[in-house]
Amino acid sequence: MLDSFKNPIIFAHRGASAGAPENTLASFSLAVTLGSAAIELDVQLSADDSVVVFHDPSVERTTNGKGKIKDLTLDQIKSLDAGYKFGNAYPAEKIPTLGEVFSSLSPEIFLNIELKNLTTPSDNLPEEVAKLIQNHHAEHRVLVSSFNPASLKQFHNLLPSVPLGRLIYRPFMVDFLRIFSSGLSFYQTVHISIKAFNKRRIDSLHKLGKYVFIYTLNHPSDILSALNCGADGFFTDDPALANKILAENGYNLS
Repeated sequence: MLDSFKNPIIFAHRGASAGAPENTLASFSLAVTLGSAAIELDVQLSADDSVVVFHDPSVERTTNGKGKIKDLTLDQIKSLDAGYKFGNAYPAEKIPTLGEVFSSLSPEIFLNIELKNLTTPSDNLPEEVAKLIQNHHAEHRVLVSSFNPASLKQFHNLLPSVPLGRLIYRPFMVDFLRIFSSGLSFYQTVHISIKAFNKRRIDSLHKLGKYVFIYTLNHPSDILSALNCGADGFFTDDPALANKILAENGYNLS
């Protein structure tokens, strides 16, 4: 599926999160309306093992509630208002499940599903995500990524046909893995933070046969810098801005 995209690939980060509540159906719908063909989202398990789409360990930053996702049941999570920080624009927007995302989006939309279980590394998140992907016949339209290599290995054992992406934040870790490249053997893509990319690192990863995506780019200079260094794509909160910058600089997005 990645081969079918035009280069560069623009991932709407948590949906079009600059204009709608992040990781909600509203944000994903807005991303599609703005022309996004690829969306990034985060998943973790509730207390009753439902796969919910949410980034932070706790709910305080983006909802009107308190507590950690892992300690709340799905019913409790569904009672929260995920759109209240946007005033009246998104009244009573709910935290979705991954199943609801699959059901609400066209099968043509590519999803990067990030496993957010660094704080709960021994949970069943890889198994539950694999089940949902299979149940929705979505193996051909997903990329599963994480900072947690153990979770990615566990997922790979369950669904080896689904491409995997390794997230890396610190520059020294990029250098370590491109030198000791056996640590990247299971991954088709490598996702590097804005602080850690440069042309040398991207070129080295390309020589290992990896796609390289940069996160999170919301300013024209950062977008153009990443592309000038050879990145295959990037994550952005503002896909409309990203499309505008690429169109103005001669990239063929059609």
